[in-house]
Amino acid sequence: MGHSKQSTGEVEVDLGRYELRRSGRRIRIEKKPMDLLIFLLERREQMVYREDIVKKLWRSDLFIDTEKNVNNIVRKLRTALGDNADKPRFLETVVGKGYRFVGPVRVIDAKYPPSDLGRNFVRTDARKDGSDLGERSSIAVLPLLLLEKAADDQGLGLGFADGLASLLGNLSGVDVLPTSAVLNLPLELTTSEIASRLGVRFVVHGALQLSKGQWRLSLEMLDTYLQRPSFTKKCDIDMDRLAGLEGDIAKQISHALNRPYSPATVEQRPRYSRDPMAYAEFMRGYRITASGDASMMDQASHHLTNAVTRDPMFALAHATLSFACTTRHFEFDPASVWLEKAEFHCRRALEIDARLPEGHVARAFLLWGPSKNFQHLEAIADLKRALALQNNLPHAYNRLGSILAHIGLLDHSRAMFERGRPFQPRKAVSPSVVQVYVWSQEYDLARQQIQAWRTESPSNKYALYFAPYPAMMTGDWKEANRLMEEALQLVPNEPLIISLQGLLHALVGNRDAAIECVTRACSSPKSFGHSHHTYYQIACTLALTGRRETAFEWLERSVSTGFACWPYFLKDPCLASLRSLPEFELLISALQAKYPDHLGLL
Repeated sequence: MGHSKQSTGEVEVDLGRYELRRSGRRIRIEKKPMDLLIFLLERREQMVYREDIVKKLWRSDLFIDTEKNVNNIVRKLRTALGDNADKPRFLETVVGKGYRFVGPVRVIDAKYPPSDLGRNFVRTDARKDGSDLGERSSIAVLPLLLLEKAADDQGLGLGFADGLASLLGNLSGVDVLPTSAVLNLPLELTTSEIASRLGVRFVVHGALQLSKGQWRLSLEMLDTYLQRPSFTKKCDIDMDRLAGLEGDIAKQISHALNRPYSPATVEQRPRYSRDPMAYAEFMRGYRITASGDASMMDQASHHLTNAVTRDPMFALAHATLSFACTTRHFEFDPASVWLEKAEFHCRRALEIDARLPEGHVARAFLLWGPSKNFQHLEAIADLKRALALQNNLPHAYNRLGSILAHIGLLDHSRAMFERGRPFQPRKAVSPSVVQVYVWSQEYDLARQQIQAWRTESPSNKYALYFAPYPAMMTGDWKEANRLMEEALQLVPNEPLIISLQGLLHALVGNRDAAIECVTRACSSPKSFGHSHHTYYQIACTLALTGRRETAFEWLERSVSTGFACWPYFLKDPCLASLRSLPEFELLISALQAKYPDHLGLL
């Protein structure tokens, strides 16, 4: 892309800094409008079809409302450029077809261009077979089918898929879905239907069959864009050595994709137990853990405990058991036995294999919890370590997003949720991104995400909790009360909701009811890992009812127990009366120093 001549009020796009500037001042712009701007500049003066914009920004139009989303992104881009749709200076609409970029914009090229051009630029020289290194691909590995119905593979088919996905996890320019994303697919779906449901291009699938006493593996990688196999393999195997084939097949698949092969981790130990019963029990527990249902974690714990009892050196089973126990303790049952088990098995996993990515994720989940008083920086370090070892771990990206949001690095938090998106089914962003929208006061985005969350999971406690927030903060009291009543009906004794109800009462001037809710919220120990949000809402309620000093003490308590989102403290209208306090300014300065902006860079 060339450089336009400088002019008064010049608009600049700095590719190296990923910035839009006008007259030297940085213009705030979201990622997708910025990506669209760069895309259009690459085709300056040419008409760009809406279909091409969809493929660039979302890779597929199967799971989005293209009309609405493209219009929204274009509107945001025009706002950032100061453009007018009726009298466009920069962006012309070609009715019914697309857009043409015609305006004067100076493009400052990156001094060090990204090595993976597929992340940020459209390649005009990509090969039609999809094997060009600049094109980013996506792939799912399905569990092997066992064609002998009478036999029980004891989880070998799933384990083979998981091992292969782990080995492919760090291929350049390839997004490999984790095994958790493919566990619960309906058996009747075709391979192409699976690809559509998951939002991937390539699907690796296969089967094991026993014929005349000999096991035979048949494997295929289907390119669902071209509707033809791009890799096939058939061979006789020894079932005891099935895991040994994963490395060879991973190399062959990387060659078929024209990607250099390097395993996701340098494995110091085998990923799975060679004890068939330990392996089978692990797979039963892993299936439950991957579901994310905290109420089922005791059942998962039972199977995983059996696995590590059978094989005490099974590091992955220890790590998965630790994660299950931490989830149970944080979300559902605060009994200390869950915490003690989580700590023990996390420690054992990393003693056995210090390079196990899941071990570092398990430790991060422990560190970022009430028992460790939310050690933000230490948890971030462990999650970075896990992703350096294997980059397709959605739990790691989503937890990083949550931690960064809690310490006020909202732009970096949003980026982490986006980086985790390719490893989610349908490439959907984690619902937890709602907290970024709420604390950034982007209430329209928050409403959309909450609605989608509640549609998918109507009784989810956190969806219910966040639902009233946009209405409360925009003065829609009727809607706020309706959503609050729904939340209280489904989770009536949850301090998170009770303290939020108190805040709603305070906002509408119902002081006595507000203080009564504060008292009720303080009397319940059931917030588990989320008491800091209860403390914050108490601080807001007290600030609105004229108790500034006490309110600030509750705000400090919120910060000291994990919620330190200082940019929101500076903007939240509920805290307006605290911002003139000298100690408030000192608190903000301390948080800015403790959690500097560069922490978010991965």
